[in-house]
Amino acid sequence: MMGKKSKQLCMVMIDMEELIPKDHLLRKIKEKINFDFIYEEAKEYYSAIGRPSIDPVCLMKMLLVGYLYGIRSERRLEEEIILNMAYRWFCDFDLMDTIPDHSTFSQNRKRRFNDTTIFRQIFNRIVKNCIETGLVSGETAVSDGTFIPANVSWESRVQITKQVEKSTVEYLDALDEELRAIKGYVEAPPIVIEKMELKSTTDPECGYIHQDIKKGLGYLAEITVDTENGIITGVDCYPANRRESDIILKHIEKQIKDNGLEIQKLGLDVGYDVGAVHRGLEIMRINSYTSLRYAHNNPMKAGFVYQPDMDAFRCREGLYMTFSKLIYKKGIGYYRLYSIKSSLCKNCKYRNECRATNGSFRINASPHYPAYFANRTRHDTPVYLQVKRLRGIWAEGTFATLKNNHNLKRHRKRGLNCATEECLLSATALNLKRFIKAIGA
Repeated sequence: MMGKKSKQLCMVMIDMEELIPKDHLLRKIKEKINFDFIYEEAKEYYSAIGRPSIDPVCLMKMLLVGYLYGIRSERRLEEEIILNMAYRWFCDFDLMDTIPDHSTFSQNRKRRFNDTTIFRQIFNRIVKNCIETGLVSGETAVSDGTFIPANVSWESRVQITKQVEKSTVEYLDALDEELRAIKGYVEAPPIVIEKMELKSTTDPECGYIHQDIKKGLGYLAEITVDTENGIITGVDCYPANRRESDIILKHIEKQIKDNGLEIQKLGLDVGYDVGAVHRGLEIMRINSYTSLRYAHNNPMKAGFVYQPDMDAFRCREGLYMTFSKLIYKKGIGYYRLYSIKSSLCKNCKYRNECRATNGSFRINASPHYPAYFANRTRHDTPVYLQVKRLRGIWAEGTFATLKNNHNLKRHRKRGLNCATEECLLSATALNLKRFIKAIGA
């Protein structure tokens, strides 16, 4: 006979936890990570009086669900949590609870969490959890930046001209102090220059980048990954027109201060091959393994060989150009002067190949040339090849995963604060997945 489903209503008692599969990602995360720390982190953003708000832990878990499963729309996120039992259970909602409206997220950003560090605090807490669990060793890390398009139309671009003060000392406080102590240092006068930039009228805080493989208006996400288990230990966001070599030292220093992270080896690409970067990392006791920019700042092209133990250049006849002093030239900046009196070279057969200036032969080098040269010597070691391979796996691989699976292919919101929030939430979601995988839960 033909069966017919009864439409009669019935009452049942349900334990939602029993409905979630034992191997479900959200179950594993909820078992291993206690998110109650968010109450303490968020306490200062709530009033002590008035009507109780929506639970901040529930709100943050909802956002994490969106980034864990690549749900880009907050309207759709609301719908998915209403319908998906696992999402609802993970966010601590019962079957009869009303799910917060999608507009709640935007209102909290505008009224409560705007200009706060709540999302960075959550990210750092997960990173510290990974460090305490032993998933982050600090033995080898890789850093790189990636361009993320802003949520703007190309037609919204406008060219502006502004006056900016060009700084010659901007990398790291300890590095700046060391530079001031070098013989010959003079305080550089402020240089005000006119700079033309492309901006967007709809998101004035984004920047314009124009390179061979990337072009457009957007933001630069600078990320550091520990290669032990792929845990992201640092995330910073800047306008896309910032140079990566200018921001890397502050980026690394922030991780050391926030999480007590100790990095031994750091892999970087050719864009970071700058003397100040190498010396700054040395001050932080980090060995950099950076690809070489061969045509940049190479004073050895005339046949001179640098002797690091003497901080001098040896010519083909065995004479030495020793370090004289630090020189500042307007428009160029600081450089180290190595020189030898031309009278000592009067019988040298290579004399005509060297250029004499003010009675001496000179070499101009990076103000941090010893550290720059130390990276060159590491370039030819097996360790460099190993770090380079890890950089290809974890830096490029992490960017691809964040963009394809965790909502970072294009920014949805506007403004530097919101762009930073998106980067932090995306990185936190990926860290949670890699944390669960690494501990074998």
